[in-house]
Amino acid sequence: MKSLDAQRHAEAQILQSLVDGLLVEGLLDDLGATWQAPFEADERLARLPAFRPHLADPEARVWRWPQGPHRGIVMLLRPGIAQAWEKAAHTPVILWDHDGGDGVSLDPVAFMRRVFGAASDDDQALSQGQSVFLQALADSLRQAQSSVDHRVETHHLPGRDTAAHFAIMEQWASLLDRPYHPTAKAKQGLSEAEYRAYMAEFNAPIRLRWVAMARDRVMTGAGVDEDCPAPVQWLAGDAARQALEAELASRGLASSHVAIPVHPWQHEHALPRWFEAAFAAGDCVSLDTVTEPWLATSSLRSLAPTTASPHFLKLPMAIHSLGASRYLPAVKMANGDLSARLLHQARDKDTRLAEGLHLCDEGKWWAYMPEGATLFDEAPRHLSAMVRSYPRALLDDPGVRLVPMATLGTPLPGGEHHVFDDWLAQRGMSADSASVRALFGELCDTFFDINLRLFRLGMLAEVHGQNAVLVFEEGRCQGLLLRDHDSLRISVARLERHGMQDPCYCIKPGHANTLYHDSLEALLFWLQTLAIQVNLRAIIDTLAEYYALPAPELWRVMAARLEARIDAIPFDDHDRDMLKERLFERERWPYKRLIAPIIERAGGPGSMPFGTSSTCNPFLRVGRPAQQTVAEALTEA
Repeated sequence: MKSLDAQRHAEAQILQSLVDGLLVEGLLDDLGATWQAPFEADERLARLPAFRPHLADPEARVWRWPQGPHRGIVMLLRPGIAQAWEKAAHTPVILWDHDGGDGVSLDPVAFMRRVFGAASDDDQALSQGQSVFLQALADSLRQAQSSVDHRVETHHLPGRDTAAHFAIMEQWASLLDRPYHPTAKAKQGLSEAEYRAYMAEFNAPIRLRWVAMARDRVMTGAGVDEDCPAPVQWLAGDAARQALEAELASRGLASSHVAIPVHPWQHEHALPRWFEAAFAAGDCVSLDTVTEPWLATSSLRSLAPTTASPHFLKLPMAIHSLGASRYLPAVKMANGDLSARLLHQARDKDTRLAEGLHLCDEGKWWAYMPEGATLFDEAPRHLSAMVRSYPRALLDDPGVRLVPMATLGTPLPGGEHHVFDDWLAQRGMSADSASVRALFGELCDTFFDINLRLFRLGMLAEVHGQNAVLVFEEGRCQGLLLRDHDSLRISVARLERHGMQDPCYCIKPGHANTLYHDSLEALLFWLQTLAIQVNLRAIIDTLAEYYALPAPELWRVMAARLEARIDAIPFDDHDRDMLKERLFERERWPYKRLIAPIIERAGGPGSMPFGTSSTCNPFLRVGRPAQQTVAEALTEA
């Protein structure tokens, strides 16, 4: 794909997310724009090739925002499913001259500057938060173009072994990063060369650095004991391990220090800033030994081995992404240990979870903890490492495919392939509407079955597309593999009803708590937002575009499968009624706001900023099958 095409693709993708986000968050409501029916549109607008096909839709609306007496910004909107209105797909935002002449298509930054009232290059009118958002938007455009221009290698996927196939799925997922987030691709702090060196889609080997930390300054995870004393035994071959141990011995550090891997970007940019005193005092020592290279995954700070190993690696990087610094705090890993214990208890209480819920082992971690420091200080966030062990039985099975759900919701820039192509072929099914609906229904069955069973017990994992990995066995969607356990949301009262206890998460005083919830009703927010409005919606949008299917058909399949799982799982009557009422009958659903919170935080510290509002119920928008026709809908799918 030529660079100009890459630029257009990146701009179109980000513009869609930006406009849709502004619409659903109400950030365009007070601009004084007018809405016109298609028959009221300017004849010159109606002749634009990008607008012409959509103006035949009587539900479409031309959105006009005056920009002085002779010009205005014009775009075409249509009713949405997960939100009331969205920008018509593949249409531009145009600065339009009412007196004649051609309109000028605005890129996302140019449009957003006008929304902020700073159309000129004079940034004095911008608030700090507006400047932060504009810079992230510009970085996202630039870096997304590099990713699109590269092209991920997706040929001959069925012939690859499980680990090699998984590696490509991660590269594919990284192309979009997070759907519906206009600044998702921005990895602020990386130069262009570093972006290409460290992002998964470029498939470049990464050489780690190693730092020895004084043993009395180290905090460790639940999986670290006498049998697991140091990261190197999990992360390097015999020759590299022996070389590292020999260097520690030769420098007199073997008994006093433990060596942990450090991302090369972090070693160069972050450690000099945060750990100058620790290196000067000898608490931390940079080592020279080089071990086997690693590959980035769809999560920038998580790395995959280039050897036949189930042990992956998660490291801090002090870059800014999704409105937050990508550090790796000891407190979050400690909370992850507590969450993992709950998830294993859930598997013991439900035979379907024991069979279909797979968990990465994330208990092997190390973090620098200076004398007198707390879990909430900077140092334990920036010098740490986690060994994430995937179930070896899955990676070693040639009949298994591990597919991050984010991959299924990420269109390839050239539109040349989708993972469903391989799934359909493996099952001997034709690539028609009925087959795609059937496989999507199977995916929904597995996804909702696992998550609703956890939900019934009082917990819900953060199942956006990057954390949730589908497990396919011989062409059947068998289960769900979870990683990043530190964001398990819980209702203590419900845990206790099922014989479990409050894990006693460590949460910084005065900071927002997103782990504890007073009820299942409150916990449902995360199923509606991350699981459905982000994860499954992205899969629907991608499938609908790729296979030329009406998106409402797939939403109706999802509704039918979700309701069927609610009926099949042993909820009590109160919980079942609550779920059906909130999911299928309420006019409004909660919505997780992204744009305004980034602007409001203005670049401060913390995890990914978000706020809450509401949007329309997608199942009501598409006409959910009535109760008596659910079985028919399942059969039809």
